[in-house]
Amino acid sequence: MKTVEPTERRVVVVGGGLAGLSAAVRLASAGVQVELLEATGGGGGRARSFRHGRMGVELDNGQHLLMGCYRETMAFFRTLGCDAEVWFQRNLALDMVRPGGKRVRLRCPALPAPFHLAAGLLGMRGLGVVHKAAAVRAGLLLRGEVDRPDDNETCDAWLTRLGQTQGIRAGFWDPLIWAVLNDDPLVASAAMLLAVVDRAFLGTRDASCLGVPRVPLTQLYVDQAMQYLADRGATVRLASPMRGLEIDADGVSGVRLRSGEVVSARTVISAVPPQPLLDALPSAARNHPVFDDTARLTYAPIVNIWAYVNRSPFTDANFVGLIGSPVHWLFNRSAIEGTDEGAPLLNCTISGARGMVDDRPDSLVELLSGELARYFPDRPVEIGDTKVVKEKRATISHAAGTYQRRPETVSPVKGLLLAGDWVRTGLPATIESACQSGHDAAAAALERV
Repeated sequence: MKTVEPTERRVVVVGGGLAGLSAAVRLASAGVQVELLEATGGGGGRARSFRHGRMGVELDNGQHLLMGCYRETMAFFRTLGCDAEVWFQRNLALDMVRPGGKRVRLRCPALPAPFHLAAGLLGMRGLGVVHKAAAVRAGLLLRGEVDRPDDNETCDAWLTRLGQTQGIRAGFWDPLIWAVLNDDPLVASAAMLLAVVDRAFLGTRDASCLGVPRVPLTQLYVDQAMQYLADRGATVRLASPMRGLEIDADGVSGVRLRSGEVVSARTVISAVPPQPLLDALPSAARNHPVFDDTARLTYAPIVNIWAYVNRSPFTDANFVGLIGSPVHWLFNRSAIEGTDEGAPLLNCTISGARGMVDDRPDSLVELLSGELARYFPDRPVEIGDTKVVKEKRATISHAAGTYQRRPETVSPVKGLLLAGDWVRTGLPATIESACQSGHDAAAAALERV
């Protein structure tokens, strides 16, 4: 069995998704010798793209929305030189569609935060005065509310306590919850929602603007990150899944691969999902209370339907939300990517899709067809080629009371650092949480090497 010996200022990073790549790039830029171990042949984790032969296009495994407050994400992209490939709104704008086609429109003016949001909520088209007043009242309370929610309070209970009407919830709060928490407001943690609200709406006006990548995700950052690492002498090993972590009396000592090879290292960043990490731990370490809590984390799925259509059901926005529909968001990828020739390509996102993740693809496409007819009766749409992508463990569940189960960056095992959107970053499991966790792990590693 071959063993790769460690050297000074060397860190092994396990996992080539956003967390692992952001950690590896940050370390390589600091002059650290990095060895990246990735289980698949390409990397990208749960934010990647793939070539679909029949449709003749590269598809993301899921549509991702970014926000202007994603500071760590954009810092990572700027390092790679790909930040210009993310399209951001100039001012926050959101279109929600009711059955029958009527819109609820949020347009925030160029005012300092949080006044831009207050003005936007007051001017929302499609909502009555009572609903607008409830939204503004919540906005005023957010800055000085004495009894802020803790992780044990659900979004539903918190919004009820703030006096939010069903109208403003359907047009603003619930879509935000599904988008950033990937879970039902009845069970999702209000503290996790407020963590996003604080960053997005109470900082700067730009922080609340929404953004989407102009290119498929692998083209956006995976290829660039791999090249960045190669240019700085890092070792990138694809198709090298971790099968175990070697631990001795002094802490972590290496990573055992499926081939039997042991890559020796005294500093290891594990940037894989919870279950692969737990599977890799020796039983003595696995029984630690921190990892016992990690084992209690559950998951929320996401279903994405990619569909070519004869024409887009909406033409005045790049994406819209559907009020009261199991299909939460529709994205016109052709318009976003600037490839408007031919049939438009839609991405249709179902968040927290526990009740549909096991449905047959043809049943999901039939559901989409019915929802398009219900929400856009004036623009009948014919669906062509489709691809259904199911991520059964898209994110951890953000159910109330579960945040304390998420581990810190510095694990109980000396030298073993944890990264991933699911570690304790103070944020829900988003792209920003993944990149922040990678940068946090890199900072902790730099203190050791």
